[in-house]
Parts: sequence; C-alpha cells; structure tokens
Amino acid sequence: MSTVEFTIDDGVATLRITREAVGNAIDITVIRALHAALDQIQKNESGARAIVVTGSGAVFCSGLDLHSVDLTSAHARQKAHFEMRRFMDPLILRLSAFRYPIIAAVNGAAVGAGMSLALASDIIVVGESAYFNPSFAHLGFVPDAGITFHLARCIGASRSLSSLLLAEKIDARTALAWGLAYAVTADADVVARAQGIARTLAHGPTAVIGQIRALHAVTFDNTLEQQLKAERSAQEASIEADACVEGVRAFFEKRAPNFSEP
Repeated sequence: MSTVEFTIDDGVATLRITREAVGNAIDITVIRALHAALDQIQKNESGARAIVVTGSGAVFCSGLDLHSVDLTSAHARQKAHFEMRRFMDPLILRLSAFRYPIIAAVNGAAVGAGMSLALASDIIVVGESAYFNPSFAHLGFVPDAGITFHLARCIGASRSLSSLLLAEKIDARTALAWGLAYAVTADADVVARAQGIARTLAHGPTAVIGQIRALHAVTFDNTLEQQLKAERSAQEASIEADACVEGVRAFFEKRAPNFSEP
C-alpha cells in the first residue's frame, strides 16, 4: 500500500501522505515515497510546475513515527537515527532547493518533523483548526529536519527559540499573525486553496520564480553587496529569456501573460 498519493492536475502536483492510522507519521518508507514522487515531477513530461504537500484525513503530519525508533540501547537509537537522517536530511534540502515552488496545505496537526516538513515549503496555507507543535523537547529530542533554521527565519529568533524550548502549540491564527502561515482558511478548503495558489505559480514564469526562490534562500547569509550582485546576475539571466518579453507585451496589451516555458 502506498504511503504517499501522487496526482498531477493543471500543472500542480499534489503529494498526500496517507498513513491515517498513525496520524500520517513519517518513517523511511514515507520519505522514500516523497523522493520517488519528486523524481517523477522533475521529469519534464510530468507537466508539473508547482507542488502541494498535504496529509490525508484530519492530520497533516504527526511527526516521526516513534514505532520506528528502537529504544532498547544507545547503539540501537543511534542506528535508527542514522538511517532516518540518511533519507530525511536530503529530502529537506531537496524541497528547499527544488526546481518548482512548494505549498504546504496544513489540514490538521503539524507536529515535530511534520512541522519541519511544512517549513521546508515556500508558502503555508493552514486550516482553521490546524496547529503547529515543535514537540521535540517534550519527547527528549533536539529539534531537527531543518526546523531550527527555517523557523527562526520565518518568525524571528526570539519567537522561534521560545517555541522550540517550550514546545507549545501554535494555533492557526497565531501562525498567521506571526508570519508562519500565508493564509488561514476553512478546514474543508485548505487543500483547494493551496492548489489554487500552486496553479497561479504553475502558470507563471517558472525560471523567474525559481530565481526568486534562490535569491530569497540566501538573503540572510549575504551582505547587501553580495545580494545586489546575485540579483544582478539573476536579472541578466531573466533578460536573456523570453518570459520578460511576454510579460511586458501582455502589460501593454492589457491581457494576462502566457508563460509557457517548462
């Protein structure tokens, strides 16, 4: 039985974790399935140009499947940790640097590594009853899967550190107020709203969107001079392409642009 459903419609690939019996918890099987789906999306013939990640049922992802962790000895715990990191860390890196934009449709609880997974996306849409919980400390674990990196950049150092230390729930409205979520919508509409955003991006200038994502990823690491140089280089590349010609023509012709590049 598949642990991840994968569909493509109108340029949008929707990846849905399907382990409702365990709250869509992550194990190596899920991570491998996500990698396999990304492999398919990367093929130009897939037709996908944006991605939505969500969970089945009423939970986005309850975090690491603790049934997969052998607690019998320190050696067993380290071995299980090594195996998980061998697949999970490359997934987080891959999502953050993927060719196409990624939208998380948080349809319920996003806990621990599930919150890390949501934060690896570009845009987060949250259902009204959904919440985030960086629960690592309550379980005796140090936060991982990139959450210490992404959360601080998303909501600021003070709020991020407090959230990670206290491991308290962050409800949907608080997530919106803090800038963790882009939008809050009715629970029944969260996936459709995320797919609508993804569709807008899928019909946009793919190469330019990729360059914007790459520039944004390094903005906290670069000096202003370095960022200006990176922007200049990316702008030069966009000028060489046809998207800017179509965009400007559409502006003067008072019509929607037709960005058709892969």
